[in-house]
Amino acid sequence: MTSQLKIYMERAGILNEGLKHKKSKTELRKDFIEYLKTEEPDEDDVNPDDISWEDEINEAVKKEKEYTSNDKGVLHELLVGHHLLGRHMDKHEDKDGDTPKEAHDKIKEALYKKHGNHDEYNRLNDKAKSAAEDIRKHAEKNGYKIHDVHWTSKPGDIKRSTGTEASQKEDASDIMIHTHKGDKKKYVGASLKITDGTNKHITASNPGMEATHGAQHIVDKHREELLKAHPQLVGVTNKDKRKEMMNADPKLKEDVVKRNHKAVTDIAKHLHDHLAKGSKEDLVHHIKTHVLQSNKTPLQREGHEHIRHTTYMSGAKQGHKTLHDTINPNEHWNHILNDHENITVQHSGGNVHFLHKGKKFATHRIRVSSSSDPMTSFKGDGKAHGD
Repeated sequence: MTSQLKIYMERAGILNEGLKHKKSKTELRKDFIEYLKTEEPDEDDVNPDDISWEDEINEAVKKEKEYTSNDKGVLHELLVGHHLLGRHMDKHEDKDGDTPKEAHDKIKEALYKKHGNHDEYNRLNDKAKSAAEDIRKHAEKNGYKIHDVHWTSKPGDIKRSTGTEASQKEDASDIMIHTHKGDKKKYVGASLKITDGTNKHITASNPGMEATHGAQHIVDKHREELLKAHPQLVGVTNKDKRKEMMNADPKLKEDVVKRNHKAVTDIAKHLHDHLAKGSKEDLVHHIKTHVLQSNKTPLQREGHEHIRHTTYMSGAKQGHKTLHDTINPNEHWNHILNDHENITVQHSGGNVHFLHKGKKFATHRIRVSSSSDPMTSFKGDGKAHGD
């Protein structure tokens, strides 16, 4: 039993048979809602880049459990690091868990089980090799040479690699490239993105409810009303059990989807209204921090580099070739973000769009973390548009 579950059960009176006061249905619902706030977000079946940015987010995007879209991104990180270094990256000495090679081998095996051959792995490996060659040109410019690469996708990895403290929000680098020119040392942090689509602008950030500027009350009200309508969900702390319940009950599923749609729309409307009423400086801060993740990293402040590298595909007319795009997020949108007065905000469904002189350049979309869990949490995605 987890500590959070124990606290919930104690509050609900489940662990205290001697309670004189029997909890009311209202009290049980409120206790359960508080417990749900302690659960880790569940993103088992939603991949933001598999959903059209112009569509609503309530259709489930089913993924096989053995191999997910997240695994594809992780494999890309591991393979790019491998090709840059000429071997698998080393494991951080003070870090528990799989080595890069062990993580790589597990995903490779999952791909083999899914497809029955290594064709898909070989395809992704070729894309990673092409990405590494493109990144090398950037990292080794001006006479610098790569001498080490670290996998830095987990909290604390940036400091393990470089000695500089940085949270994942402050520095989204998936790999840290160590370069040198004589006795000069330079780090190049790379945030790696990969898609089989033709749009190079895929998800840039994953802001949580803390980025909605006080919309948690909408989620609480949504859950309260949902539990009133479906009291059988109260106290069901096992996510898989809740998913089974929704999958077995078409009416429950239909109602959850409708309620999720309304909650997503209401959260986005709340966010829009807050940003529209605030100062232009606060609006730009929100876009930089929560949507485009274009803040200067701690390492950049020390004179090092950070890039966002996207691997995508050309269209059919261009022969479906592998393409790459490299930007410095901290500078890429400055021509827009520095022009505060010409930035406006627009609400549409679950989306909050940001426009410069009437042209959309970024979107903060609200979505469910899991479309298969009736008590899902909510979060967001940040995405750029245009050049």
